Parts: sequence; C-alpha cells; structure tokens
Amino acid sequence: MKMADLKAQFEALGFDDVKTYIQTGNVLFKSSKKNSSNLSTKIETHLQKTMQYQKKVFVLTPEVLVKSAKNNPFEPEKYEKERRCHLMFMSEKPDASNIQNLMAMKGNEYWFHISDKVLYYAYSKEYDGSRRGIDFEKILGVSGTARSWTVVAKLIELTKN
Repeated sequence: MKMADLKAQFEALGFDDVKTYIQTGNVLFKSSKKNSSNLSTKIETHLQKTMQYQKKVFVLTPEVLVKSAKNNPFEPEKYEKERRCHLMFMSEKPDASNIQNLMAMKGNEYWFHISDKVLYYAYSKEYDGSRRGIDFEKILGVSGTARSWTVVAKLIELTKN
C-alpha cells in the first residue's frame, strides 16, 4: 500500500495533521477522540472497506511510545554499534505460559523482555542475515506490530513537532 494512499484514508476519516513515516504503515495524526481501542476499530473497518486491508491496526499514543522507550531494558542507544533492538506492541499481555515458551528461546542469538503489552527483543549485529525467524505472535498468542528501536525513537521525535 502506498503511504500517500494511506495518508488520504486517514484524512478521509477526519484526522488532523496526518503524516506518514517510511513505508511500513506508520501514520501520525491528531484526533479529538482519545480511546485508542475505538480508534483502532474505526480505522480497521475503514481500511477494510476502502483498501481491502485485513490486518490489525495499532493506535499508540505519544505517551505509550515514550513510556515504552523508557522501559527498554536493552539500552539501545548505548549498544547501537553492537546490537539491534526492536519493540513489538501487542494487542494484549500474553499468558504466562506463552511468555515462558518465548523465554525458553533466549540464548546467545536473542534476548527478550516483556513489560505489560510490549515485547522488547534484541540480537547481536553479528546475526544480521542469519538469525532464525521467530513468529512472536504465534508463540505469544497475541497480535502485534514490531518496530525497530530507530523507528520508535523517530516516531517519538515526530510526535513532538
């Protein structure tokens, strides 16, 4: 989906100051409505009708982004030369047994941490291109959307403008 088309759909929904950031579906907007869950449903329904988009939509407030960044246990800015860090924002907190299944996969290749509805994961850059793929949504039994630390930091910066 082209970001210009996505931006137009958000404007059609009546959101203000709509901007997109990179080609991965990041849309920044202002709304008088404050309930993220209701906004997600409204956007999902609209995108299904107009663009046949069938995936979960996550609406994250600037406060959620900032809190998630502050809670990052992997210190991505300190270790940016050695490792990559990602955050997966989840639809709900996973069951303890599912969290345990994921934590059993920790090792030299991956490090994980879950705080509320955010999965933090990091890996050494030496594994770029060769690390095993992990279906976090399947293992954790939740929907999610992942962003690199760099993207999360940029989104926070963009929300301040």
